[in-house]
Amino acid sequence: MRATSTYNIKTEKKLKLEKAAIELSVKLGKPIKWTEIMEVMIDNFQKDACDMILMRESEKK
Repeated sequence: MRATSTYNIKTEKKLKLEKAAIELSVKLGKPIKWTEIMEVMIDNFQKDACDMILMRESEKK
């Protein structure tokens, strides 16, 4: 099994993440990559994302 995978992200969303990474880098005084923000979101908020999708889909019915 491969250790990594790729994910296609729309340019607008990537730019939002890059901007957030730049702002955080300035606050911390060290470089932060947009991919690090993605990793934190996946590691810490995947259950919340699933709950939001479940709620959204339930409202459609």
